[in-house]
Amino acid sequence: MKEIPKVFIFDLDGTIYLGDIPLPGAGDVLKRIRDNGSKVHFVTNNPRFSREFYARKLNDMGIEAVVNEIVTSAWLTANFLKKNPSYGKVYMVGERQLKSELEYAGVPLVNEREKADTVLVSFDTTLSYEKLQHAFLNIKNDARFIATNPDPVCPTPDGGLVDAGAIIAALEAATGRKVEKVIGKPSPLLGKLLLDELAVEAEKCVLVGDRLHTDIKLGKQAGMYTVWIRAHNEAIPPGLEYLPDFIVKSVAELPSIIYGK
Repeated sequence: MKEIPKVFIFDLDGTIYLGDIPLPGAGDVLKRIRDNGSKVHFVTNNPRFSREFYARKLNDMGIEAVVNEIVTSAWLTANFLKKNPSYGKVYMVGERQLKSELEYAGVPLVNEREKADTVLVSFDTTLSYEKLQHAFLNIKNDARFIATNPDPVCPTPDGGLVDAGAIIAALEAATGRKVEKVIGKPSPLLGKLLLDELAVEAEKCVLVGDRLHTDIKLGKQAGMYTVWIRAHNEAIPPGLEYLPDFIVKSVAELPSIIYGK
């Protein structure tokens, strides 16, 4: 990097913490970034919790954060649908927080007894066969097919939780249709929203995350610098289109890249 970035954008799960445990050095690194005058933002594809929840969680870990620094895929999806009413009545495969975000944004929702114009798939630990079947029938009957996030697994200390990507795959297999739009990482929509909100040039931002196909792809598509945290010695797949600018083993190593020590 030619100069210290003005904005650092961090993934949360697997980058700043794992489960309820902050990763080593995360708090110190974020404090140093703020003390050097750069802004910090957090982006998560996990739609199960509110921005307020994530702000509290970080502060409880001793990591400074405020609500306006946090973007979740649920919040982003609700705002996208609010600005695009052509998606019509929405059937949601998701949890209470996503429903709350959609209702707050004024997005019309339907239940299992009603026909939908759009099926929205999300991370859902309450998933039932009834939900899956209703989503399947609506997609087969030409409803639009979108999702909050593409992650197949949400990382947890005990191995992970089945995430939206796996539900998307099931519906794609059953309907023969591909999901049309994913709102969260690595959507270019998210990259544009972040840059517009921050009012900063992409080359003055750095995105830090542990997932090549969401975090790093998001940053590279938006023209940002990217730092990949390769915590498990994962190999970069041959032919990967979006390569990280820097690779570290943990967020604690970030200052050595940014500040040289």
